[in-house]
Amino acid sequence: MNVLLQELRMGRKSLWVWCLSLVGTLGVFMLLFPLMAEQAAEIEKIFESFPEAFRKALGLTTTSLGEVLGYYSFAFLYILLAGSVQAMNLGVSVLSAEVRDKTGDFLFVKPMKRSQIITIKIAAVGIQIAIVNLVMCLGNFIILKLVSDQSIDLKHYLLLTGTLLFLQVFFAALGLAVSVFLKRIRTVLPISMGVVFMFYIIYLLNQTLDDAKLAWISPFGYFDLSYINDHIAYQGKFLIAWAVLNAIFVFFTYRIFTKKDLPSR
Repeated sequence: MNVLLQELRMGRKSLWVWCLSLVGTLGVFMLLFPLMAEQAAEIEKIFESFPEAFRKALGLTTTSLGEVLGYYSFAFLYILLAGSVQAMNLGVSVLSAEVRDKTGDFLFVKPMKRSQIITIKIAAVGIQIAIVNLVMCLGNFIILKLVSDQSIDLKHYLLLTGTLLFLQVFFAALGLAVSVFLKRIRTVLPISMGVVFMFYIIYLLNQTLDDAKLAWISPFGYFDLSYINDHIAYQGKFLIAWAVLNAIFVFFTYRIFTKKDLPSR
């Protein structure tokens, strides 16, 4: 319990900065909604001149920017990118910090197995992700109510907002796996941004080429905002793939890190 509390204390400042930044960014986007709603017809004509793949990538194929959830799905895409980077940061840094700061000897001489330490650190990451998503879910809903008097389909809203949770869990698990494969990580952010934007570019390529195979490579394709807007549902096959990949990432994290040599100096 002490290790868990220490991990949460160490990450609390960064956690609240991310929470406020994500909600604040969404708030700035949504402040433009009343203006967008007034000029929705003209703006949509402009978007219609863009390729369908581009509009699908932004979740604008069937929803209107004059509808609050239609505009929300457009703005939320940028929150997904930022939130994915945050989760990848958490996953990569939570174990690699012991290697980088050479504190592994101190931590692992405690009367606890390495696997228990890993479990506690994963729990700390999970708690932080849960807090971010709770803050986002409540904060975003309040913002939507403040900027629009339109009725909000709660299921549609929760499905759109829930994509952040699924993507954050994926990238946190991937970050854990990446951190145990690399010998020493000096800077986390370039790795996190590089991986997240690589997957997003793959997602955009899939939207452009409409290649079913590419859809399986990027987690952004698993929780496609356009599909959610069209069907008010997730795709079961991708939920299964998401769960399997997370299990694989966590398995390799335990498998490798429990046997990994940690530098003491």
